[in-house]
Amino acid sequence: MGTTGMTSGRTPGRRPSTTRASIVDVALDLFARQGYEATSADQIAEAAHISRRTLFRYFPGKAAIAWGEFDEQIQLMLGHLAGVPEDTPLRDALVDALIAFNTFPPSQTEVHRLRMRLLLSVDELQAHSTLVYADWRRAVAGFVADRRGETVDDLVPAATAHAALGIALSAYRLWVAEPGADQDRLHELLRRGTQILA
Repeated sequence: MGTTGMTSGRTPGRRPSTTRASIVDVALDLFARQGYEATSADQIAEAAHISRRTLFRYFPGKAAIAWGEFDEQIQLMLGHLAGVPEDTPLRDALVDALIAFNTFPPSQTEVHRLRMRLLLSVDELQAHSTLVYADWRRAVAGFVADRRGETVDDLVPAATAHAALGIALSAYRLWVAEPGADQDRLHELLRRGTQILA
């Protein structure tokens, strides 16, 4: 990580080491130090050693950077749900998926706490969440609908997806407010919340 990978024959553009994850890390660090609103896309690009144009090739806007790789996580959750044995009770399958979706490396606990604090408190990010959470709910509703032989727009699949999202957000609000709370504490809150799905 200490090397830049730059050579005299390199063509202009992004550094070879630039990834979506590295841009997110840089942005979250800036958000933590300066605040979300006070951090510009230009500052993120400069800190990531890329052009503004390159930044927007990776992300459509500043709000999307704060969300990181949420889309990829939804795809992983879909894969997880697709692999659930058919004889697994629906509630158990949803609890397992909720825990799996909200599992991260222990070394990333404070970064994840920062991200969630931002997502739960910054108006611009909450507005963006309407779009992002719709995809998450659609994934959960799709699983429930398949299990019940219904559509994602039917009452139980749609209501279950909304309830599961509400459980996750409520658990996160408590978790970010507890200094030093670890991933096990988050999972405990999620499990307690899912009791309403019984």
